[in-house]
Parts: sequence; structure tokens; C-alpha cells
Amino acid sequence: MEKIISLLVLSASLAACASPLGLRGGDQPSASPGEGMQLLAGHWQGSIGETAGWYYQGLIPLDLTIAPDGTWSGTVGQAQASGTARVQRGQVVLTGTTRTAAGRVDPLYLRLTGDEAARWGATRADFPGGDTHASVSLRRAS
Repeated sequence: MEKIISLLVLSASLAACASPLGLRGGDQPSASPGEGMQLLAGHWQGSIGETAGWYYQGLIPLDLTIAPDGTWSGTVGQAQASGTARVQRGQVVLTGTTRTAAGRVDPLYLRLTGDEAARWGATRADFPGGDTHASVSLRRAS
């Protein structure tokens, strides 16, 4: 299970190579992590799904709560997770860490497009078959 929770290391490291702040050209961070979060604050549920061509495709459940100040917490699979959220050029960027019950800590980085009701994107994640492409989908929970 620890291997499943080891998410997004490659995605975070590739983004970090783009510039000292991990931003692609033209992206500017918001003035504060929570700026623009009031409309997105709330409970979100979804998944990270393996998009590779295997017979069995892995699925990692997401259950997150975003606060108006831009902090977020929840679970990624069975791991506890927390971090900060910010809006960049209409996308929500979630950064933080996951922590398994065994104490393993891994970075988390998601860049999601969408609106106040749904968010989606693509990333890389570690599934039982190995590190592969994955889709991310979040919907506001009622």
C-alpha cells in the first residue's frame, strides 16, 4: 500500500526544474496561498486513476477539504495529507505531503483545471504496476 501512496514525485520534480519556484514560464503565484480560495473552499472528493493500458487500472481515492485561507487537508488513499492551495492563471495548484500510517512522507503536487463544482487534471502516480500516467478528478461534495 505504501507504493500506491508514493504519488507525484516525478511530477513535482519536473515542475521544480522549470524555474526556482517550480513555475512554468509566465505563471505567477498569487499574492498569498489563500487568495481566490473562497469560491473553492469546501469538501472535495474524487480519485487519481491510472490511465495506462493495463487490464486492472489502479484507483486512489481523494477526500480533501480546502479552507478559505488556502490550506487543505484530507486523505489520499489511506494516507493523511495536507498542504496549501493557490490559484494560478485559473488553475488550482495543490502542494503538500502525504503521510502513511507507517510514517512514510511523500510530496504531493496537483495542477487542476475546472470550476467551483469540479476540478480535473493529469499527473503521474505510483501504482502496483509502477509509475505511470494518471488522471485526477475532484467534485465538490454536498
